[in-house]
Parts: sequence; structure tokens; C-alpha cells
Amino acid sequence: MDTIIIAPGFNGPRLSGNGGYVGGLLAERYTRVFGGDGTVEITLRAPVPIARELQVVPEGDALMLRDEGTLLCEARAGSVDHLEPPPPPTDWNEVMRRAEDGGSPPDSEFGTCIVCGQGRAVGDGLRVLGTAGPQPGHSLSCYVPHANHADAEGRIRREFVWGTLDCPGAFAAQDPGDMRPALTGRMTARVIEPPKVGERCAVVGWRTGAEGRKLYSGTALYTESGRLCALGACTWILLKS
Repeated sequence: MDTIIIAPGFNGPRLSGNGGYVGGLLAERYTRVFGGDGTVEITLRAPVPIARELQVVPEGDALMLRDEGTLLCEARAGSVDHLEPPPPPTDWNEVMRRAEDGGSPPDSEFGTCIVCGQGRAVGDGLRVLGTAGPQPGHSLSCYVPHANHADAEGRIRREFVWGTLDCPGAFAAQDPGDMRPALTGRMTARVIEPPKVGERCAVVGWRTGAEGRKLYSGTALYTESGRLCALGACTWILLKS
């Protein structure tokens, strides 16, 4: 049995861990225990509390994250082979413009989100700042990797790469006329080659379907040179109004 503590500041909603970040932590442990090609599916069963010691327990072919008797999240082998990502953007002025007005406003529920919160300073949050568009059912986000989130070789740690694939999916999947909060329900990701510190990056999101309060999206992380760094698929749960 292993343990994880989600430190303050690694939140999505103000009082619980960001789904992509938590998923990335659990995915790394899953790969260490079970092997595979590094593509992992995580399913969030309950909000993940912050600043508590949580237990990571292998059960069959899965890895469970528990808070004593409460199942919070589970990880299993996954696949993103079905995804067909849009091509990388070519207009980088358009990408970087998202830094000016993209992401979640500081006074919103996600304003301090480790991934998309406008209220997080450079080097603190990831500042993956995006908006819906340019075309319907898509999103575009800018991301400039910071040294505070890198390993000793200057590449962004995998849990943060998972984070970059999270929120941009919601920007793409949500109906602009229905902006009820959407929470990460399930996420599958493959990290191909993490970006380096300072490489300008874009996250392209696209809607892949909807079913009631469930929304489905894909996300792809590209560098400015067009290199695909990571690919993800996500299921979002719209909160009841």
C-alpha cells in the first residue's frame, strides 16, 4: 500500500483535487505496479480531499485511491487509439491571445484551479488558459511550461501533463448556452513526450459526444513545432442546476 497527499494548491474546484492532476499521480503509480504502455483510464468516484493522507491500494487489475472507507478514484489500463485529434494550430498569435481572456475567472468556482484558474500566478498554476472555438465543439488553449512543474531534465512532470489535458476538454464539450459547472468523471490519457520548460504549447479540445448530463471530449497537447506531446479522452458530468 502506498499513500498520496494532495497538497493545497493542487485543486480544481476550490476544496478538492483537480481531476487531471490526481489522475496523473495515480496513473504514474499504476504504470509502476502493472506496467503497460502508460495509457491509463482513471474514474473519479468522489471528490478528492486536499491535505489528507489517502491510500493507494491494488485490487485485481486496478489501483484504488481511498480515503479510509471511501473509494475516491480507480485506475485501469486504457486506450486512446480511437481518438482522431485535429491538427496543431498554425496561428500562434491566436493561441497566445487566449492568455489574455481565456481560462476560469478569479471569482468563479474554478478561478483558483491548478490548470485553468486565472487567479493562479505564473509558476504557481499551470495557466492553461483557453476558450471555446474557433469553431463550434472545439476549444483552443495556450500553455507555457514553467520550471516549477518540471523534472530534473527540464521536462514537465507527467501529472502536470495530465492536468493540461483536463480543463480544455470542458471548454470544448460544454454548450455555450448551458454553462453549468462540469466535473471530470473519467479520463484516459497517454503521455507521448512531455514538453520542455519554455516551449510554447497549445491544447486543442474537441467534443466527441453527449448523453444526458454526460459530455465527452478529446484533448491534444502540441508544441509550437507541431509535436504531439499527449492525448486524452474525458467524460464530464454536468452538475444539476
